[in-house]
Amino acid sequence: MSELFEWNPATYGLKVPEMDSEHQVLIGYMNRLYELHQQNASTAQLAAALDLLVKFTVKHFADEEAYMTKVGYPELKIHAGVHKQLLNQVGSHVEKFRGSGKLTEDFFNFLTFWLKAHIRGVDTKYAKHSAAA
Repeated sequence: MSELFEWNPATYGLKVPEMDSEHQVLIGYMNRLYELHQQNASTAQLAAALDLLVKFTVKHFADEEAYMTKVGYPELKIHAGVHKQLLNQVGSHVEKFRGSGKLTEDFFNFLTFWLKAHIRGVDTKYAKHSAAA
């Protein structure tokens, strides 16, 4: 079984310990869901793993926004808007899953693109801001 996503601190580490830790947990949930998908797990097992991923994502985004508030990050509103957009996209995939009982490669491609682009893009900006503060 291959992992969907591998944590690499040199590439994805923000040097913000609480956020790096949460990103690793998020990756763990993504990898678990992907593993179940590859194993043709039951719809109930997939639904439970998907629910954990979604709930943790909501928590992580809230934690990130609280952190950005704490460090006075000036682009907080923009970043929070990106979070909202991502949650809407996740919601669309969840609805498709509820309708079919299946997860698609499209969904997993979305997850990998989202995580890589989000950490390397917008998350890097608040990490640099907090390091300079």
